[in-house]
Amino acid sequence: MADSAETRGANDARPGPAVPAHTRHGIDRVLSPVDRLFETLVEASFDLIEELGSIDLAVYLHAPHDDQPLLFVRHPELAMLSPSQTFRLMHTVTMLSNGRKSTAAFRHGDLDGHYVRTIGPKSDGLYVFGGIQPADRARRITSITRAFARVLHQFHLDDDDPVEVPTVNLETAANHVRAEATIRIGHDEVIGTSSAAAPGEAVARAVMQALAPHYLFDELRTIDLGRRTAVLAVLRDERRQLRLGLAISSGDIIRTTALATRRAITQRVDAS
Repeated sequence: MADSAETRGANDARPGPAVPAHTRHGIDRVLSPVDRLFETLVEASFDLIEELGSIDLAVYLHAPHDDQPLLFVRHPELAMLSPSQTFRLMHTVTMLSNGRKSTAAFRHGDLDGHYVRTIGPKSDGLYVFGGIQPADRARRITSITRAFARVLHQFHLDDDDPVEVPTVNLETAANHVRAEATIRIGHDEVIGTSSAAAPGEAVARAVMQALAPHYLFDELRTIDLGRRTAVLAVLRDERRQLRLGLAISSGDIIRTTALATRRAITQRVDAS
């Protein structure tokens, strides 16, 4: 990952959404709807981490392969740090981003921490968190960060994603919709069928039935991005761990839903 970063941090007295540092310094930058959705998902990951208990360190570094990295800081509050403390924090994040392990413990001053590094097809990610006790809580946080890393890496896939969009056929009855999803895997095809009251759920369940019948459907969220629409598929795997899939499209919402569901099932984050 590159050493330079666009720094985002909280300047409120209470934990809350990270505010871009350049905005605090009086430089305005208009965020696109996609940028705002990305930030919302990062903040949601911080929220879930905080639900497990009080933490003293929560940072996410996102590094697209073809753009400048972004640094989000929930804890500590950057406005409360001295220049030397800020430098030490940035130095720690830089050193961890260049590490070889995908996850490990580390020490920052008198704080015990953990980090999780991920590599997506078009971006890298680094979650850093600290002040977590006991150890099993750190393992739960690692699971959360990996789930969100998967979906954050998916923001860079829509232009040339090699994953083929499932073909979907719908049949509407009086009180339900039946969906059939055909998915090509190499030279083979798999087919899944399902029914639900809403078309989106029927499509998601059909894709799940074809690829991962042991997964559980949680919910679908559709986000209006102006001229485009994002679909977030929220599933649970066989271990009941969170699996997220995202697709953004200006076209067919049914195909977008099918692609988001397929990504939730098949998208992986690799160790470096």
